[in-house]
Amino acid sequence: MLGVLGTTGLTAYFGMLDLGRPRPGDVVLVSGAAGATGSVAGQLARLAGARVIGTAGGPEKARWLTEVAGFDEAIDYRREDVETRIADLAPGGVDVFYDNVAGPMLQAGIANIAQRGTVVLCGGVSSGYSDEATPVGPTNLSTITVRSCQVKGFIVTDYVDQFDEAAQRLAAWVRSGELVSVDDVQRGGVEDAVDTMNRLFDGKNLGKQLLQIAELEV
Repeated sequence: MLGVLGTTGLTAYFGMLDLGRPRPGDVVLVSGAAGATGSVAGQLARLAGARVIGTAGGPEKARWLTEVAGFDEAIDYRREDVETRIADLAPGGVDVFYDNVAGPMLQAGIANIAQRGTVVLCGGVSSGYSDEATPVGPTNLSTITVRSCQVKGFIVTDYVDQFDEAAQRLAAWVRSGELVSVDDVQRGGVEDAVDTMNRLFDGKNLGKQLLQIAELEV
């Protein structure tokens, strides 16, 4: 329930397949692509026949995306100019942008959106989800108008009546090896929960961030 068959995988499933609706030959961009939701979203786009580009922080994550998760391209936002790199990899524009980050990353994706493209707003991890955080951009919303795009936001509980069917499809892809996932397991006590959660906002996690506080004997 904490992995690909839980809410993170289901969020990727509905956000990508019901809202993004990639078609064979589309170019799909996923931000935060090495996280639990983004990694699944990108793989689902690949299974739909799209060419998939993911953004992640650091060479290890970028390699995991292309070598393990099957993304076509990965952009290391710590070392590359994201907006320029997207333009290089998708000169005809991005048909579906699945955004988990917001802020400057959302702005870079919008700048490269294709005519009649779709932006799916899933998360805003760059903000830290804090009331004290200063919202940043995007400042290029006019691009949405000029390119006749759609911007769609959602929360996974919108689809609660479809959870069982979606989990069955996800499980089938996992069993076949077409869908992979990874857990980032930190070990400690309950007192370590906040520090472990903050790894998400520092971009330190690869896949699902978990804190293991005990081992059960079977």
